[in-house]
Amino acid sequence: MLTRFIGRQSFRLDLPDADFYIRLPLMEDFESWRSCRLRNTDHLQPFEPTWSATAHSRTSFRNHVRRAQNELLIDRGASLFLIEKDGGEVIGGINLRNIRRSSAQMGTLGYWMSSEYGGAGRMKRAVGRLVQFGFEDYNLHRIEAACVPENKASAAILLGNGFEEEGFAKAYLRINGSWRDHRLFAILRPDDMPMQDVSTFRF
Repeated sequence: MLTRFIGRQSFRLDLPDADFYIRLPLMEDFESWRSCRLRNTDHLQPFEPTWSATAHSRTSFRNHVRRAQNELLIDRGASLFLIEKDGGEVIGGINLRNIRRSSAQMGTLGYWMSSEYGGAGRMKRAVGRLVQFGFEDYNLHRIEAACVPENKASAAILLGNGFEEEGFAKAYLRINGSWRDHRLFAILRPDDMPMQDVSTFRF
């Protein structure tokens, strides 16, 4: 089990032999994150909610950093960046949010990747690592994810990590200005991984 971080900014997930690691966003990431997102507008916007005029401002980024740190601190979410080891550049993002406790013990997974670093299995590995974190450190029973039907790459990442396709939701999320249908996926906690007493977790 990953030991709870002491300082909010010290949280990091490593992957053996990977050329990137996963950690909390920091204010020093702003320029790298902004450049990555804007450079990949055509690649990312079709699969995300419409970006506002201030979506890539320093203020919006600062709010994101604070929210990510606070959510992790109280076990209510993990919004993280994929960071290239050599240059320290932001190459993607991954999150486990909408954490529901008590009788549910589940969360929702989402992710994005720069086109320059896609297609090499990096996001598949990142998803696997965050799923492990969700089960071991967040004590979740179930992790859900969804993607629009034409996003075959995203579906392949989920299926490759043991997610099962459970259904189809019409007009599920508002993506790029339109209510879009989504394929629904989920993965359950392995039977051989006992759950902790849920009363020890903040609700």
